[in-house]
Amino acid sequence: MDDDRTIINPQMKSKLTGNSDLKMSHQSELKVSLFNAKGLLEKQYSFSNKFTVGRSPDNDIALPDPLISRYHFEVSWEDASWWINDLNSANGTFLNGSRIKQRTHLEFPAMLTLGKASIFLKIEAIYPYSTSELNNNHHSALNTGSNLETNQSNRNLSKEEVKARLLSEKEANDSGEYTRIIRRIIHEDRAILKKNNKRFVWIISAVLPLLICVAIYQQMALDNTKKLAIDMFYDIKTLEISLSQAEIKLEENAEVLDLTMKLIVKEKLGAEQEKIQREREKIAAEKLRITSERQKLVSMKNKYQQYVQDTRLFSIRFPSSTQYIETLITKVARGFGESELEVPSDFVAEVQRYIQYWQKSSRMNQAIMHLEENSYASIIINALEREGLPLYFIYLPLQESNYNTHAIGPETRFGIAKGAWQFLATTAQDYGLRSGPLANSREYDSQDERFNFIKATQAGIKHLKHIYSTEAQASGLLVMASYNYGHTRVRNMINKMQETPRERNFWKFIQQNNLPKETYDYVFYIFSAAVIGEDPKYFGFNFKPPLLAHF
Repeated sequence: MDDDRTIINPQMKSKLTGNSDLKMSHQSELKVSLFNAKGLLEKQYSFSNKFTVGRSPDNDIALPDPLISRYHFEVSWEDASWWINDLNSANGTFLNGSRIKQRTHLEFPAMLTLGKASIFLKIEAIYPYSTSELNNNHHSALNTGSNLETNQSNRNLSKEEVKARLLSEKEANDSGEYTRIIRRIIHEDRAILKKNNKRFVWIISAVLPLLICVAIYQQMALDNTKKLAIDMFYDIKTLEISLSQAEIKLEENAEVLDLTMKLIVKEKLGAEQEKIQREREKIAAEKLRITSERQKLVSMKNKYQQYVQDTRLFSIRFPSSTQYIETLITKVARGFGESELEVPSDFVAEVQRYIQYWQKSSRMNQAIMHLEENSYASIIINALEREGLPLYFIYLPLQESNYNTHAIGPETRFGIAKGAWQFLATTAQDYGLRSGPLANSREYDSQDERFNFIKATQAGIKHLKHIYSTEAQASGLLVMASYNYGHTRVRNMINKMQETPRERNFWKFIQQNNLPKETYDYVFYIFSAAVIGEDPKYFGFNFKPPLLAHF
């Protein structure tokens, strides 16, 4: 900055300015420099006549800043001098730091600020003197005895030194007029900023306790709602177990009654008819009770879903791919009879790992194609609905056989598993399936009802229902483990756990027991297949959701 190069002795300054008549003997040309908030030059203008400054494009210097008026100020040559006049601007015009209220004479160099706008204008006069005139004036001033002291800062200042000169609370002795104006503006802005910061701190101090209270309330509401939902979930599960057990007992009683009736008809045992009638009435009453309890169960499930919805409202979560997959996993967990609000994060991660296994294989696409081509889905779903079991069990025979009715397993010490549901001969007989003469041979046998998909499906789902209603505590995941590893072995493990549905869930089960890898994989393959089945295209598969397609 040129005005920062020298210090003018006060006595000399008066003598120099005393020659202003000489300077103004001719109209000068003005050089206008535009600086930004950082003091960096952005643009320069030259004027020999009047000019206007403002926001409107038709100004000689147009500055598109909302803090600047459309027509802010005017500079004009009048009475052998340059004058500045504020054009009734909203935020005022400041000349060398002071606001002008009327037409004001300009002395150069002049620093102008426009209200609160973060820009500055420096106006300098370019006088039409000859070199000899300037030299004469200069020598005349020197001959008066005044001194012109060279500023110690003639050297180039470093960035740190410039910053110190402008931001220091104490003004340097060698500061020029431009530097002083810039310092004054900077310090004013800093004062405003400090004031605004105080206001912000006050607002935060007032609002923060309120935000904390809201957050605490929200967390308390979330915890309370979550607890209510979990409690209701296990109430539902207890009722489901009770109803499943009652339905199995009712079915057994009905079978005994039918057998007794056949004996009565055959042997004409009239004395037993009254007793049979009483049993029929008991069975009818039990059916009504179960129907009523089932309706109650539906109402409880609706209430539970409302609680779950409320927990999601109180939870602050942002939509993402990860969240979407987690939502599908918790949905399937709920469908299999596990509390979706208690699904561990490591279980979610494990399911995602098995989803990747399916994605790397063509097996699932081929199996679902086989399911669709043979219309097996409706057969399985209808049987599951009749028994009140989770529809996600449709994926169990996928893992067992890829829905292949002619599937034959390896020979084991327990026998050879056959058919889509991979029944051993002994288990098949327990559920009314005839094995056929080739039961112990790895051959297809048309007489073996394990190869009959409809009959095998009915038997398989009855087997699931039996497991579901006993020690497995209505946990579909424990049911799957029992189906693969053997009901008796899994039941013995479960019996070592606390006898409540809340404690007998799959993740606590695998923490307390060592399952064979085959059974562990078996459960996770079925579960992950069910997750994929909710939105196959999302996971890169080209089939329709089997459950959705049915409805």
